[in-house]
This record gives sequence, structure tokens and C-alpha cells, in this order.
Amino acid sequence: MQRRAALIGLLGAELVSTVGSRMSFLAIPWLVLVTTDDPTKVGVVAFAEALPYILAGIFGTPLADRFGVREVSIGTDLASALVVGAIAAFGSGDFTVLVVLIATLGALRGVGDKSKRVLLPPVVEASGTPMARVTAVFSALNRMAMVIGAAVAGVLIAWLGPVGAIWADAATFAACAGVVVALVRITREQNHPARGAQESYWQGLRTGFGFVRRERLLRSLVGMMFVTNLFNQASAVVFIPMWVREHLGSPVALGWIGGAFALGAIAGGAAFAALVTRLPRYATLVIGYFVGGAPRFLVLALSDDLRVALAVSFVSGVAMSSVNPTYGLLMFERVPRAMQTRVFGLTGAITFGGIPLGGMVGAWAVETLGLSGGLWLAGAAYFAATLTPVFGWRLWQQINDIKGKAAPAAPLWQEYLSELGRRMGLVDTGPAVPVTVTLAYAGGGWTVTARRGRRRLARPYAVSSAAALQHVAALELPDVYETVEQVHLARRRAAEQQAAAVRANLRALESTLTELRAASAQWPSGQPGERPR
Repeated sequence: MQRRAALIGLLGAELVSTVGSRMSFLAIPWLVLVTTDDPTKVGVVAFAEALPYILAGIFGTPLADRFGVREVSIGTDLASALVVGAIAAFGSGDFTVLVVLIATLGALRGVGDKSKRVLLPPVVEASGTPMARVTAVFSALNRMAMVIGAAVAGVLIAWLGPVGAIWADAATFAACAGVVVALVRITREQNHPARGAQESYWQGLRTGFGFVRRERLLRSLVGMMFVTNLFNQASAVVFIPMWVREHLGSPVALGWIGGAFALGAIAGGAAFAALVTRLPRYATLVIGYFVGGAPRFLVLALSDDLRVALAVSFVSGVAMSSVNPTYGLLMFERVPRAMQTRVFGLTGAITFGGIPLGGMVGAWAVETLGLSGGLWLAGAAYFAATLTPVFGWRLWQQINDIKGKAAPAAPLWQEYLSELGRRMGLVDTGPAVPVTVTLAYAGGGWTVTARRGRRRLARPYAVSSAAALQHVAALELPDVYETVEQVHLARRRAAEQQAAAVRANLRALESTLTELRAASAQWPSGQPGERPR
């Protein structure tokens, strides 16, 4: 029960932290706007938090391995509470002080978020809950917290003012630290996952970079998410506001469209959390991107009806709810525990890096091509990025079983169409379709078959036990060789026993024949009856 409480507490802490961060996301820009009346300074504040967040995620996370991920999580939350309190107390005075405090908060969150994420696997293992389900719940809670945080922030800003909302955010950071102190207990090895490596700071940093460089699947997924995040941000800050102003003329529609997508994401996240252990990850990810990605841009380019935009936004939110859990599960199961803080920081910086660029790309597209042309360009680019798992299906199907079991075979036509594209240099689908040679033992004999992919190259043909043992010995696979050798020795012993039994029977027959001949020779010639033969 205590172990389950630790998991619930950690998820609850993340929920509270996300709600608080969302409150600050809205309250701090509003504070800057009402105190300076300068929208440019609002952009400066946003950049001052984003850049340290990215850099700290890359360069600060090796320190978490050294000092302990639990202690770093607690320490960064407490420090964040103090910094946010300082923003509430002093931020409305000097703008330079506010920028420094915001940058400090971004750096603390960049390290603290990654440390809290690394705390999750040992807590999940102790609770006995499937990791796939926890990542789905984690993602759904994050979506829910963003919606709740925005609503709570609006109420608090109206009730207490922006400074009061920022003080409330400081309290959420302190509450998160308290939950981790009270409920989360992990072993020394789990708290210091990289302790056994005895690496220096720079060696640990290079090890994280080297791991990401070697992992093709991870690099492909992170690269695709960089592009999709870029255009998601362009849609949120440029395309949707421009579409609303041009076709509807009411800012209320901005909240309706964002709310429809968020509600779809929450509903889809709840359904995905219930079905995640039964759904094929690769197919779910691909379908989710196809349904929830490019159609959002194309419907704005083709329609001016708010009802259509709301329906497509809701469906897109449902479809996209599978993306973040699949990405999180890939990271947790494929990245070794000792490197998770460093790798999470690096990959998070790359995927997050597309967000600051999204607004600039969206503005350039609209200025150059107009709103409709920009939407068509964004939709085409988004669709092209989401084709990556299709063209690289051989690599991406590893998502179906991240721990290394064989992925299910693709349809034969798809396999050879992909191989044809690879040979012509049109797509990179990894290595050629492999040739598989199977040695099987059945019915007292060995047979060999050969296939390329799912096509049979040779009919099964029989080989002797000695030949099977000789060929397996050349593969340098001790466990396989031992198994074949045992079968070979068992067959040889059975053959020797059978030969010994035949020789014993022959000796017995020869002895009986000799006795009969001796008895025949001693039979009296005048004795009635037939002589023995």
C-alpha cells in the first residue's frame, strides 16, 4: 500500500507542479504587461525562461546523477518556490531583476523536471503497475493540469491579481517538494543510477551525447517531434489567431478551439491509459499522427466554419493523445537507467527547441504566402514529417516491443516494396531484407530451411546430426552449440545402445544355433521321431 502511495504521490506532485507552472505561464506575462505596458518585454521574459530551461536540461542534468535525483528534485522545487516568491515580491519593481529571476527559474525547472521524470521508473517498479499504463496516465494528467492551470490562473488573476497568482505558484513548488520528501523512497542505487560508472562531469555529458548519436530510433523520433512541435507552436500562436481574426472576428473562438483540442486530448488519454497494454504501439502512433496532425492545418485552409474547426480539433486531440505516452515509454525502456537524466535532458532540449522557432516560422509563412498558403505549407510539412515512421517502418516497428523481442512481420508486399525503394536509394529502411537460415530437429532428424524475409529460398532438406553440429560450431554461439551437441550425443548414445542390443541378440541366436547343432549331432540314428534342425 505504501509503494502504491508513493506512485500516487509522485503523479499528484507532477499534477500540482504543472498546474502551478501553467499559472505562472499566464500570470507573469500579465504582470509584465500591466506594469510596463510593453509587449516586447513580454517576449523578452518568455525567452529568458526558455533558453536557460533548454541549456540546463542539457548541461545541468549530469549533476543530478552525482548528487542524487531525489535530492535534486526536492532541492530544485524548494529553490523554485523561493525564486517564484521573489518574483512575486520584487518582480514588479526592476525589470532587470525580473529577467534574472525568470532565467534562474527556467534553469531550476530544466534540471528539476528531468530529475522528477527519472524518479518515476523505480517508483513504478515498486508499485507493480505496468510502465506503459503509468506513462499514459502521466500524459493525461499533464494535459488535464494544463487545462485546470489555465482556468485557475484566470480566476486567481481576476481575484488576487497577477502577484497573488504567482504566490500561489510558489506554494505549489513547496507542496511538490513536501510530497517527494514524505512519500517517495528509493534505494541508494536508484538515487545515484550512474554512481558505478565513476565518470567525470564532461565524461558523463559525452556519454549521453554518444548514446543519442548511436540510437537511430531515438534520433528519428526526436527529430520528428522537433518538426511537429515547431508547427504545433506555429498553429497555436500564429495560424489559429489569424484564422479567428480573419473569419470570425471574435477572440472567444480562440478559447473554444484550444479547449476542444485539450478536451479531446484528455478523453483520448483516459481511453489510451485503459487500452495501452493491448494496442500495437507502432500502428497507434502512426494513425495518431495521421489523424491528429496535418488535418488540423488543412481544415483551417479549406473552411471558415467554427463548428468544423472544433470537431476536427477535438478528434485531433483524441488521436494525438497516444504520442507523448509512446515517446515516454520508449525513453524509459530503451535508455539505460544510469543515463536517463542526461539523455532526457538532451532529447527534451531538442524536442522543446522547435517551440521557440514555431512562432517565427509561422509568421514568415503568413507574411510570405498569406494565411491560406501558410496553412497549406504547414500541413504539407507536418504530413511529410509524420511519414518518417512509414518509410522507416523496419526501424520504427521496434516500438512495438522496446525490450528487444522480434517485431511482428509486416505484409509481404510492404516488405519488398520497401526493399525495392532501399535498393533504388529512394528511402532509408535500414539493412536489406535479411536471409534467415533455420535448423530444426523433428521426427528424429535435422532439417535446414532458408528464407529471405517471408519468401522461402530453399525447400527443407535433411542433414546428418554430425553435420548440424559442425555448422553450428562455426557460429560461435555456445548455448545453441550446447543444445545441438546434447541432441547429437543423445542420438549417438541411442544408436550405440541399439547396435549393442542387435549384437546381443545375434550372440544369443548364435549360442542357440550352436546348442541345436550339438543336440542334432548327438541324436541316436534309430530313435523314432524327427531329428532337431
